[in-house]
Amino acid sequence: MKRSYLFLYTELAGYTIACLKALRKLDPDARITVVHFPINKEAPFQFDFAAIGSFRPVQEFVSYADLKGFSNEIQPTHIICSGWINKDYVRLCYAWRKKAITVLCFDNHLLGNLKQWIWKFTGAPVLKRSFRYLWLPGERQAAYARFLGFRKEQIRNHFYSCDLPVFMEKGKWGLALKANRFPKVFLCVARYIPEKAYTELWDAFVKWQELEPSEWELWCVGTGPGFESRILHPKIKHLGFIQPDQLDAVIEQAGVFVLISKFEPWGVAVHEFAAAGFPLLLSPQVGAADAFLNESNGWLISSHQQSDILSAFRLIAAQSDEALLDKATNSMQLAARISPQTWTQALLDM
Repeated sequence: MKRSYLFLYTELAGYTIACLKALRKLDPDARITVVHFPINKEAPFQFDFAAIGSFRPVQEFVSYADLKGFSNEIQPTHIICSGWINKDYVRLCYAWRKKAITVLCFDNHLLGNLKQWIWKFTGAPVLKRSFRYLWLPGERQAAYARFLGFRKEQIRNHFYSCDLPVFMEKGKWGLALKANRFPKVFLCVARYIPEKAYTELWDAFVKWQELEPSEWELWCVGTGPGFESRILHPKIKHLGFIQPDQLDAVIEQAGVFVLISKFEPWGVAVHEFAAAGFPLLLSPQVGAADAFLNESNGWLISSHQQSDILSAFRLIAAQSDEALLDKATNSMQLAARISPQTWTQALLDM
């Protein structure tokens, strides 16, 4: 029997396409259908849908009846639902729960706050009736799933993966160039929103350069509401949004990847730049730190206090080029454990 996969996505990203291409390669006879939210204007990725399957913007379905009718046409054997923000998505999974393998994906952390306790007794019972499996990126999400009442055997891992082969290739090329002199450049790739702690990052970097001027620079890639109010400084570069296939020059010239978000359920960029051979400086709030950061390849800030971010800058600046290169190599080894192939295998195992 040929499989028919229906993906109910919110926002598409480049890594999503890489994983779907891997699925197409390992299950070439399958039917792949993707319903998705509009492309995010703050992350205007250019996607190549060729040879994957059918992609349908969710706004094409005016009502739940339209979506249900479409599902009857394609007869899915698997429905993979991204979160529960779209009630029609969840409703459709409930309708198909006895005829298809229904899978819920989310990246929420267990916080134990009042909102999550309320959801445990109001929304979670509907989810437990609607989905056979949960497909999650890491342990923080698995802890939340168990809190909601899902069983351990229902939980699968590796929901998020970067386009590993592409970033590993960039990393190998970049590290060959960096072997002679490791770039003294911090690189942050994130939307310009308060949750990414850009203001704290900029202020700490400027203060560090005032106290201890050095050759280090800070490069920022991204856009968003805070782009217009970005700080201007001779050693801070704002590069705007860059398509992934145009990142080569940045990867070759930057040295340490930084993401000190105040709220970051996962952060696939961490996986991308670990694969690209970057030592990592992260905050404890970044979910992907669990999979891709340890003492061999980077550092965690203690808090978002300026003094703690300054301490991290100083610690990194004191490293020799050889030590930074070793950490870069270790990042690549950690990144290699999760790939579009492990993503696909997790799905096929369901």
